[in-house]
Amino acid sequence: MILMVLTSVFIVAVALERLLMMARGFWAMRTVEVRVLSPLRLGKFDEARQGCGDVGLPIRRVFVAGLDRATGKVAGDPGMAIAREQRRAVASYRSWLWILGTAGALMPFVGLLGTVVGVMGSFRAIGESGQGGFAVVSTGISQALIATAVGLFVALEAVVLFNVLQNLGGAVARRLSFAADECLELIRVRGDQGSAGAGSSVQ
Repeated sequence: MILMVLTSVFIVAVALERLLMMARGFWAMRTVEVRVLSPLRLGKFDEARQGCGDVGLPIRRVFVAGLDRATGKVAGDPGMAIAREQRRAVASYRSWLWILGTAGALMPFVGLLGTVVGVMGSFRAIGESGQGGFAVVSTGISQALIATAVGLFVALEAVVLFNVLQNLGGAVARRLSFAADECLELIRVRGDQGSAGAGSSVQ
């Protein structure tokens, strides 16, 4: 019983921490739109790079990696850098969610184990007293029912929180994907324009 109560408290703590991180992620994506993508659409790459400083981690790393390579501050391919940091960011948002999924799957069985232990206690009480009746078995049966109820409650709590956080994490990942794709598109357009300008100068 104590284990299940402690598990419930731990589940809520993990869910609140993940929820706070998801909220930061949504706020970071709003900042990306204003401070990074808007300057990029106007061709202001230096301003966009400075705007990355206002974006929260880990999303900031996605755009810093691409813009640093696009502006020549760091050698490498902007597309590969953006994709790599994007995968890392999505993984960081979905970390710890496995705890909720595992708890949702295991807690009913823990409750069932408590039920079995309670019924065994009832039979032991019958054997020790040598007689049956509700007064003899009531304590064991009540413990068994409480254990079952607590196990099911913790499982439902974990599954609901897991699904909510999975959906929120997916929403952040989709917004990040759209923004990263647009950032890379603008970087490549700038590169194409630079190549075209260089070709015209040679002619």
